[in-house]
Amino acid sequence: MPTFLRKIIFDTSAINALEADKDLVAITQSLGVAYKVGIPETTVSEVIACPDEPERRRLLDVCKRLLKSGNCIMPFQWIVEEQAKAYQSDPSGYDWKRLNVRFKESEREIVRQEIIHSLSEETRANQKEWEKQFQNIYRDAKPAFQALFDASTTRPSLREVTDKLLAEGGAHLAIGANLVAKATGTRPSETDTKDFMERCPPFKALLLALCFAQYDRCIRSQREQSLGKAGRVDMLSAVYLPYCKTYATNDEGQYKALTAVAQLMGADVAVVMYGDFKKQLFGLNP
Repeated sequence: MPTFLRKIIFDTSAINALEADKDLVAITQSLGVAYKVGIPETTVSEVIACPDEPERRRLLDVCKRLLKSGNCIMPFQWIVEEQAKAYQSDPSGYDWKRLNVRFKESEREIVRQEIIHSLSEETRANQKEWEKQFQNIYRDAKPAFQALFDASTTRPSLREVTDKLLAEGGAHLAIGANLVAKATGTRPSETDTKDFMERCPPFKALLLALCFAQYDRCIRSQREQSLGKAGRVDMLSAVYLPYCKTYATNDEGQYKALTAVAQLMGADVAVVMYGDFKKQLFGLNP
């Protein structure tokens, strides 16, 4: 694959939109000209969880078409774990780009479909439970955060909250240290956690996404419109942002949320809605 091609990642909603698009064949054939495609494990898992087998097979066929122009990407938690291990093994020589995140096992299963369909019900049940736990964390925390502010109090901005949560002594910097400790068995100092965060964009994207969820679900004034209120998979998919130049979605909540995360990062990645991606691909945008 030529190295000058831009990397594009499709989330599950974009795969659904592709499957329903009458121009599917033309789009997938055109992709290889301008893009190298990435299919995250989160997308594959959500396709596997589709309860309707004929629909699931059609979505997998779309994924198979996309693999002609790219590859699958390993689970976000694996990426964070392997990056943490690489950093701790050689902090001075650490380079996040050295980690090969290609997920060949997923590619083979998309093509062969030997066990995918037998895993559908279990995958769907697991995702439902994980999403419930994710929602409950912020639902339970929300009253305490809302009580910190009265009607006349000016609330901090998303960036101000994020800066505070990831500063020295910040709650989400501690969360980051916990994630590193879980992956490596050794808890880093605040200084090392901060250094790892700044040198590992996928890790930083994850922590920023968690800050965003905290702000949007717990701290934001309820009189203000939600910034996205994206779900668990939507937010954790922020880990994939540094691995592409374009992230395509057909979910407005995820579009808003990941756009905010990308802006907080200062990342060189465009989060786009599926319709805009299609227009750009065919040169229809002004």
